[in-house]
Amino acid sequence: MSVLELQQVYKSFKQGLLGKSAPVIQGLSLSLEAGEVFGFLGHNGAGKTTTIKLILGLLRPDSGRIKLLGESGASRAARSRLGYLCEEVGLYPSLNADEMLQFSGELYSMGSAELKKRKARLLDLVGLADRPRLPIKRYSKGMRQRLGVAVALLNDPDLLLLDEPYNGLDPIGRRELRKLLLGLKEAGKTILLSSHIVPDVEAVCDRVGILSGGTISKFLNLREIYATKTNEVEITASGINAAELSSEIGTVDTILEREEAVITRCQGEPALQKLISAVYRLGGSVLEVKPLRFSLEDHLLEALSQERKEKASVQEEIEQLLSK
Repeated sequence: MSVLELQQVYKSFKQGLLGKSAPVIQGLSLSLEAGEVFGFLGHNGAGKTTTIKLILGLLRPDSGRIKLLGESGASRAARSRLGYLCEEVGLYPSLNADEMLQFSGELYSMGSAELKKRKARLLDLVGLADRPRLPIKRYSKGMRQRLGVAVALLNDPDLLLLDEPYNGLDPIGRRELRKLLLGLKEAGKTILLSSHIVPDVEAVCDRVGILSGGTISKFLNLREIYATKTNEVEITASGINAAELSSEIGTVDTILEREEAVITRCQGEPALQKLISAVYRLGGSVLEVKPLRFSLEDHLLEALSQERKEKASVQEEIEQLLSK
């Protein structure tokens, strides 16, 4: 079942004294299934937060359609089934974790018995059960993020929206939050996660959308990619050159050749053994054997590089027109 659908969504903002319209989201389409963890990747300013605000109904699209939990737009009923963690977690510093959850639960009009159970369960889930009375102003960044997730989960949402949840966390805090999100994933929560930190997205997400140029330029199904593991290997050798290798074993896939070393690739165990044997027969040395794997970061950089090229091309056309 589709939990979230965006179809050809556009959003612009007026900027400057003249109020010139600047497009941020340009024809974005997305479908999110129940139980899926979807990663929204893109550079700062790509439009990730704007998209989440459009989903929440905090902003209205200029055009296009947003369908949320089977309803058109972010109705009051649909919003009651959402959980949201914003980039800067909004918590009252003078309250403690128990009081913050109590306050949030009363806003949801939750019964006292149900709220009491939910508070205890969530504080245990996010690792704050041993300090429910500690004032939030004494929390670390990681503790605030974990409490923010607890508040976002208080109404047992059907869709959890997390905007840059790893922002500002140290390595320990990132690891703790990643562990928490993996637990939510195992529990079957549907999550849309916005971030620009590639390894953290890669660790928890089923699918990824790379946002560039105001739209999702590429969708990647990480489950399918990792299920089809490549057996391609990269070999770095010294004391030989590509021509010598080619004369010894035939065509060689050369990636880089310098005076001090040559880097080649092959696929499969027989080809690897043949290549390494040839290096030693020719009097060379094997410096490194590295299995190649899928790199989400490479896909992100490729998308951003293409966006820069397109912008440069448009700017060049404008300058040519102005010069005539």
